[in-house]
Amino acid sequence: FFKRKEVYPQRRINPGQMDHFEREIQESIVYRIGICDDDGAFCEQVEGYLAVYARKTGTVIVTEIFLSGEAYLEFMEKEPPLDLLFLDIKLGGADGVSVGQKLRQDILNEVTQIVYMSSEQGYAMSLFQNRPMDFLLKPVDQDTVDRVMQEYRRVYDRQNHFFEFQIGRAEHRISFGTILYFQCEGKKIHIVTCDGQRRQFYGSMKKVEEQLDRNVFCVIHKSYIVNAAYVSEFRTYEVIMVTGETLPISQPMRKKVQKWLLEVYIIKRRL
Repeated sequence: FFKRKEVYPQRRINPGQMDHFEREIQESIVYRIGICDDDGAFCEQVEGYLAVYARKTGTVIVTEIFLSGEAYLEFMEKEPPLDLLFLDIKLGGADGVSVGQKLRQDILNEVTQIVYMSSEQGYAMSLFQNRPMDFLLKPVDQDTVDRVMQEYRRVYDRQNHFFEFQIGRAEHRISFGTILYFQCEGKKIHIVTCDGQRRQFYGSMKKVEEQLDRNVFCVIHKSYIVNAAYVSEFRTYEVIMVTGETLPISQPMRKKVQKWLLEVYIIKRRL
């Protein structure tokens, strides 16, 4: 079972302004957010916090409520991926961990950011493989939901910035969110994207790195910079991409990669 509700910022609109208001809504960024918990009252509570956030910030939000992991999995097979999912860990049937595994490992969905929720602590290591954005200890309040939304929007906006490069005299740009990794071969830089394409231009990895956000991209080798959103697993000597590709972590970069993981994926994400 799931239900859908549109949460728009509440404003007084004169009848003559309606067409303009509708166009404004259509042109806004719409955040599609799921709440998956077998406690319906708790789902309504989180949805209410999202409604308050929408009103305070003028954000357009569409919410989807799922009362079981199975309901979300069924939805996932038919609908485009959600932007953000508040996911309870201790669901009956398909629990939050197995739902996250299905999302990341089977469907290869790296778009939906997972915010795990539980009344118990101590889940950090078991959840790490599903690459959640955050972990919330129940009960949650308005400030907590506001913080999650602000963090998500910061990441979302960053992923929708563009990397700019030049081929010949032509200027090109590509969304950060579509880049799997950069590879350097001599003076040639290859941009490998999530649709399987490779774009090539002449440049240096140093210049590439200057354009990138270190909270998203990680330098693992003098010849490789990866988008961490598409890394399935960080190992000591290599990374496994969601596509199954294995890329090396050079010896000089191993400690730096470990430090990056600690700072970005552990401390900043509070897992």
